Amino acid sequence: MKLPLKHLRTATAALLAADLALLLLAWQGPAWGVASPSQGVAFAASAALSVLLVGLAWALARRLQASQMQVDEDRRLIQDAFDAVPAAVVLFDAQDRLLLCNADFRQLYLPLQDLLQPGTGFETLLRAGVARGLVPEAQGREAAWVSARLARRGQPQPPMLRQMADGRWRRIVETRLPNGRLLAHSIDITEIQQQQQALDAVRQAAELSATRLQDAIEALPAGFELYDAQDRLVMTNSVLRTLYPLIDDLARRQPPPSFEEVVRTHHARGGLPHLPDQAALDAWLRQRHAERRAPAGTLLATHVVRQSDGRWIRSHERRTRDGGVVGVRLDVTEAETQRERANIARLAAEQAQQRLTDAIDALPDAFVLFDADDRVVAFNARYVELYAASASVIRLGARFEDLLRFGLAHGQFPQALGREADWLAERLSAHRHPRGPLVQELPGNRWVRIDERRTRDGGLAGVRADITELVRREQELAQLNTRLGSMNDELSQLSETDALTGLANRRQFDRRLASELGRAVRHGMPLALLLLDVDHFKAYNDRHGHLAGDACLRQVAAVLRSCAQRPTDLVARWGGEEFAMLLPYADAQQAHQQALRCLAALDEAALPHGASPLAAHVTLSAGVAAFSTQGAGDAEALVRAADTALYRAKMAGRHGVVAG
Repeated sequence: MKLPLKHLRTATAALLAADLALLLLAWQGPAWGVASPSQGVAFAASAALSVLLVGLAWALARRLQASQMQVDEDRRLIQDAFDAVPAAVVLFDAQDRLLLCNADFRQLYLPLQDLLQPGTGFETLLRAGVARGLVPEAQGREAAWVSARLARRGQPQPPMLRQMADGRWRRIVETRLPNGRLLAHSIDITEIQQQQQALDAVRQAAELSATRLQDAIEALPAGFELYDAQDRLVMTNSVLRTLYPLIDDLARRQPPPSFEEVVRTHHARGGLPHLPDQAALDAWLRQRHAERRAPAGTLLATHVVRQSDGRWIRSHERRTRDGGVVGVRLDVTEAETQRERANIARLAAEQAQQRLTDAIDALPDAFVLFDADDRVVAFNARYVELYAASASVIRLGARFEDLLRFGLAHGQFPQALGREADWLAERLSAHRHPRGPLVQELPGNRWVRIDERRTRDGGLAGVRADITELVRREQELAQLNTRLGSMNDELSQLSETDALTGLANRRQFDRRLASELGRAVRHGMPLALLLLDVDHFKAYNDRHGHLAGDACLRQVAAVLRSCAQRPTDLVARWGGEEFAMLLPYADAQQAHQQALRCLAALDEAALPHGASPLAAHVTLSAGVAAFSTQGAGDAEALVRAADTALYRAKMAGRHGVVAG
């Protein structure tokens, strides 16, 4: 307990006065009537002792005063020292209550000035700081952030990096002292952090270059292999390893194997049945080595080899500019091959960019890569050849939508004729949300199949395969069938035409559905089906009579026939007041738009109803179903899906479209 200085002074003065009195008594005792000299001596001794005590008391008082002044001075020195530190410093006691902080800390947490007092708990300061917006990283998850910070506080961790409300960065270090107190300091490392971020950006760019190259290779729907200038296998993709399971371990071997080692290992494991003995293998290798020594950019060879599991693999090889060899291998056992190319962007490393360019140019199909902003980052010469009318605007950085609009303006897309705006919207939607192959017509009765898929960084890789020969063969076959069928037109009209509406009847519809579905299964082409029903037709007949009902059905049929714009579309009377529309080469989205056009066309025709609770005119309900290349080619399933969708449209109130 500290005795006030003024009380010490009063007590010392009182003791000194008493001692002076005793001294006087000792020397003047007899004169004052003291009994004897011995008593005087005693009084003198007592007085001397009192003086000594008074002296000690006075010294103690001065010492205490000096100690208090020293404590105050030490505190000022400590505070001055804290304030002089070029960092924010704060000290908490063992109960995590504020003991001391410096000027830098107070300036850093200026909005907390009212709480920066000795004794304020750390948790109180923490919650106030979050509530007053001093911790940007806690916004939106305040409670969870506070809990995590308190848990970290209980067990101090390595230094923390935190961005402050003013955008600058601080490095915070917390140290638990032996006496249980916690000393924390933080320094401004904004410049260091900015330099680190710049360094990280450079490093990430380099890593992104390698990742994009690997993504591009992995995204190919064909096997890919790359040999360096020493003919060593340096890169493969998962498709290639799947095509050659007997030697998939070689792709991960270090050091990488040479081309000859790969071939000989494959032969030893039974993977080359077309080479029956060692002599045949040696001769084949000599031929292959000769082919692989061709100049850079040369298409080395195309081989079709049967594997031990019965599959046939076609390989395309081309020499790269740095002396390596890039190979593309396709499984041609089935008619359908799916090609996929992943996102290829600008590569920071010149060698990686060159390898990627060589790989793309070596592809037999057209290839284009868009980034996350839908701008062109890579394409090959075959892509420009296919879209010759747009060649002048196909360049790096061009937007996909701009390419489409330019092509529309220059007659690039015959399918868009007469419905340019709708076609543009449909193509953009299919491009931004790829769901499967698309078939696109080009001028001169040329056709391509488009495969587009998203890459891991949000871009889009697209492959265009020329299927003109296949489509023309189908067209020729259709024309041949038409010529052969012309001999029986009258009979066909009687057997396959609905007598009331003049549309195809159920028999013709079933035949066409089986034919188109088979074609869709064989070639991976889209196919869609609409089932349409006249709303409240029984009420129409009851109000207007059956003759008027027949006339109404004929008018509805005429409207639907006018909506079938392509020669391949088929409109049929399904039965009663139900109609069907078969749409080859149309996916689910296109079929849905067609159904909406049918409903709108009948609304525009405004055929009076008189007994419909929906409208004053005749209306339709529609169900949409689309064939999926991933499912089985089942006509009954397609019809059932459309019928279920139609039922749902009726249950939803009619006069609408529902997709199955």
